[in-house]
Amino acid sequence: MDSGKLKNTFSIRNVIMTLMIGEIFLAILVTGWLWYSNGRASVQTLSKNLSEEITKRVEDRISNFLNVAREQATSQAELFSTGLIDPNSSDKQSLTLEYQKRVLERKPHIATLYVGVPDGELFGYQKDLSGNLIRLRCNPNEPGLYDYSSDGNTAYDPDFNTVERPWFSQAVEKKAPGWTPVYKFGGIPQLGLSAFETFVENDSVKIISVCDLTLGPIHDFLSNLNISDTGQTAIFEPNGLLIASSAPNPIEEIAGEAGEENQYVRVRASDSNSPILTEAYQALTSTLGDVNSWPKKGSIQIDGENDEIFITWRSIQLEADQQWVSLVAIPRRDLTSEVRERTQNTALVFLGLIIFTIPLVWRTAEGITRPLRELNRGMDKIARFENEGTSVRSSRLRELNEMQSRMERMRHALTSFEKYVPSRVVRQLVLEDRVAVPGMEEAKACIFFSDIIGFTDVAETLDPDKLVQLGGEYLEGMSQHIHAQSGVVDKFIGDAIMAFWIAEVDGARVTSRACRAALSSQESLHLLRKDWRTRSLPALRARIGLHTGPVRVGNIGSTTRLNYTILGDSVNLASRLEGLNKVYGTSIMVSEEVKNIAEVEFHFRILDRVSVKGRRQGGAVYELVDHADRISAQQREISELHEEALRQYTEGRFIEARSLFSEISKISPEDKPAKVLEDRCHWLIDHPPEEWSGTIAIDRNFKDNG
Repeated sequence: MDSGKLKNTFSIRNVIMTLMIGEIFLAILVTGWLWYSNGRASVQTLSKNLSEEITKRVEDRISNFLNVAREQATSQAELFSTGLIDPNSSDKQSLTLEYQKRVLERKPHIATLYVGVPDGELFGYQKDLSGNLIRLRCNPNEPGLYDYSSDGNTAYDPDFNTVERPWFSQAVEKKAPGWTPVYKFGGIPQLGLSAFETFVENDSVKIISVCDLTLGPIHDFLSNLNISDTGQTAIFEPNGLLIASSAPNPIEEIAGEAGEENQYVRVRASDSNSPILTEAYQALTSTLGDVNSWPKKGSIQIDGENDEIFITWRSIQLEADQQWVSLVAIPRRDLTSEVRERTQNTALVFLGLIIFTIPLVWRTAEGITRPLRELNRGMDKIARFENEGTSVRSSRLRELNEMQSRMERMRHALTSFEKYVPSRVVRQLVLEDRVAVPGMEEAKACIFFSDIIGFTDVAETLDPDKLVQLGGEYLEGMSQHIHAQSGVVDKFIGDAIMAFWIAEVDGARVTSRACRAALSSQESLHLLRKDWRTRSLPALRARIGLHTGPVRVGNIGSTTRLNYTILGDSVNLASRLEGLNKVYGTSIMVSEEVKNIAEVEFHFRILDRVSVKGRRQGGAVYELVDHADRISAQQREISELHEEALRQYTEGRFIEARSLFSEISKISPEDKPAKVLEDRCHWLIDHPPEEWSGTIAIDRNFKDNG
């Protein structure tokens, strides 16, 4: 670390603004604390009053709701006890059914109204899910329930037995009115309970009047009850099973196994999907024990997981031995939200009174810090060798303005310097905080060589200024495609270009990039030639050679002047492949290594098996034709014919090979590789070689020594 650099530094703007902003926020905090502390003092009383009011409303609503069923069960029993309907008459059923039908049509919350007789007879009406009435019937002294729907269909439940129903056994035992426990209606996600009344004669039960009530309206009432933002209320039995609540459904649907219907089970308060209700119930049972041991009513405050919670409960007595419990839980934050809001509003008003002093301080601080920030960003970009400039607003402060001018001159100098060295290499050294030193290391690379065809003749005939302009346009166009594929332009050797791609793991990615750069540069040259012709300039053409192989990469030179480059036989081979294009009349020639790596993405045509300097053992050379998905049927046919002809040629069957090469010339008379090999076959037929390996030697001047 630089010894002159302090560990702890501060922004000028922050230092200027801290005192003023600190004063503002201190005033806000003090004011807010006063408001909030005063508000909290009333929260305890408010929560208690609100909770008691809600529990009382819930109790009144439930009492009124249950009274409907109790009244209907009693009224129906009085039909028999007062003699309006004779329980022993033959028409008691028809008279009672008419009464039941009218009641169910007027009372939407009553699910079923029916009469049971000790001999097992039952008759009444029930509402289905659509509100249609279904007539119920059980015959005396036999099990089974008949359902007669309004559309004429009849259903039969053989397992139903009147004398085994809970309301029947309770009514016979009590011989007095009562309530059944809460139960789940069969096949539907609804809870309910039944009110029953008895007509007793001579200490014997003659008639049992029953009214079933769905508890869905209680659940709806609690769901719509305006408690607080996140407050919850619930009603549950002493065993902890939910009856209704403001948040979760007291019945949970469980998917049945394959071929079975879904099941509905009741939810316990301790397993509610409302965290507030779960916390409240668990806190009460932990503090007060079993629900049956709770006081009839009360309230406490607990520390919830996220906030304090006010809890109020009250017992709702149905019978001497039957009760429900209503519970209300309200988080403190719901009750203090208004206090917090008023505190914030007060703080904002106070802030508005003193905020007018900030613009002047801010403007002064910004006038100093803005140019400093821009200078800092600019220096940081220069340190990372990112020299793309952005326009900056000049500072009116003389010292800062002079610093901006000096940094801009530095950026211009580095931008010019970047054109002489690979910027990516220098940027990597900067990011790694290293100094370039001589040295090289082993790597794998794809090497790119290109050269203009007949540039010497062009240079001899073209005006020097136009030659510089033409060469510049050519080199610019070629370099753009190399840079677009993240390649490094190593050097310009006259009209030739040497570039390379260093592989990080293997050569697949860089080889594909090099192939794309070669194809796109040739396409770009095609467009440039059209433009050059319109300007009466020579239409330059270029040859390209590609090879992927091991190299040494790094810096060569002295401690004062370095050149980042690559060395090795792979470089020489790429250069030879570029020159071999002249023999075969091709534009892009690649080695077998390039073909093997990139043959999925690109289409390669095998040309010959040759040995050149850098590869005396010989190897196949290929023409890079185009992307694999852009190859025409004719190009594919020529490649296949050439491959078969070369196989015949390699095996020494020169007549057969010549015939196949001749066939290619018929398909494409301009195809020079086939013509070269066809002529060579002529010569070999007339001058049979004593030893033949299928590989032709080509000297450094790229003359065919066949």
